[in-house]
Amino acid sequence: MTQRKVKNKKDHGRTIEQFCSVCKKTFEMPIVEESDNQDVLWLNCPGCRGYLPHMLNQEDIDEAVENEKEEARVKGEDLAIEDLSTEDAREYQEAGDYRVGEVIYHRSWNDYGKVIAKETLSGHRKTIVVHFVNQGKTRLLEGVV
Repeated sequence: MTQRKVKNKKDHGRTIEQFCSVCKKTFEMPIVEESDNQDVLWLNCPGCRGYLPHMLNQEDIDEAVENEKEEARVKGEDLAIEDLSTEDAREYQEAGDYRVGEVIYHRSWNDYGKVIAKETLSGHRKTIVVHFVNQGKTRLLEGVV
């Protein structure tokens, strides 16, 4: 089995070396989409232009998290607890409705974060992107009934 490596290319985005079962070749494939729970990456084959899933193992996930934290440190995007108004934080619940800029508390993670974006997925599902102090940037469900 071919070992897959996640690479960062500043000019061309992130790529993964992956074997395409249609082309019967190994290519550097660009990552076109990450799943919400960040355990599946979708790659685009430059040969046949098809889309392939790439399942991440725990080592890949841990490495990606560390890379994101390091990039955030370099860019000055670290979030400290002192940066947040924790006394006004709402506890996160999937059924909740949140606004950009709101501070939330995630009980399971014992972590505070700030809502930085809202997204609508296919099927009218909604998510919020939250920058947590310890977890970093994470997508969470919103308005689940």
